[in-house]
Amino acid sequence: MAKGGFSRYQSYTVQKRRRERFGSILLFFLLIYGGYLIMESSFLRTYRVTSRTMMPTIKPNTSVLATPLPLGQAHLPFLPFGLPGWRAPLRGEVVVIVPPYHKDESPVARVFDDLIRFVTLNFVSTDKANRPQWDGPFVLRRVIGLPGDSIRIQDDQVSVKPAGAKYYLSEYEVSNRPYSVEQRPLPANWKSTFPGGQSLTERVLGPDEYFVLADERGGLVGDSTTWGPVHRKAIQAVALL
Repeated sequence: MAKGGFSRYQSYTVQKRRRERFGSILLFFLLIYGGYLIMESSFLRTYRVTSRTMMPTIKPNTSVLATPLPLGQAHLPFLPFGLPGWRAPLRGEVVVIVPPYHKDESPVARVFDDLIRFVTLNFVSTDKANRPQWDGPFVLRRVIGLPGDSIRIQDDQVSVKPAGAKYYLSEYEVSNRPYSVEQRPLPANWKSTFPGGQSLTERVLGPDEYFVLADERGGLVGDSTTWGPVHRKAIQAVALL
């Protein structure tokens, strides 16, 4: 009886230690995951780019580190408010945009997708797997025009007249940072005046409107030549690295 009692006591002790160890591991995982959610939603987020639309700046299958903080798009998890920003998007910088055709997933599906991306180091996304290839939750594009600017495109040459200015300048002259673009030919029989073409008559941007373009020009890439200007609230983050 004594031996059996000792055996039962030892078994209980082992089980208790296992439960404590499992609880410690689970708590550690939850703390790491909670920190990941706060970091991702408020400070830094990694975006996996699989397309070539931002060539030559960003090659396919590249991870881009971006932050929502400067733009006031940082949202604290499980809270109805976010953190205030201190500036608007700047000319020439690469930003993360929610495309106008994208329909957001449900809150429950979003939490599950965040968990899967956390466990797989952002290589697997349930949201992406359940959508057509063209319907991604984000695209990276370059800011060309700000609210009040006038934009025109002639033979692939983009010109910008800043708000209040008298003359048009090239997109590179008004940009805050240097960059280069890559030209691709339009599909056969596609006229340059069609959406996504190589020409655009003067367009004056309204309040909170931004004109964004891919660095790979032509080839019917989705940007402001096909969607039109994007609203400020659609610009989610600024690319850093």
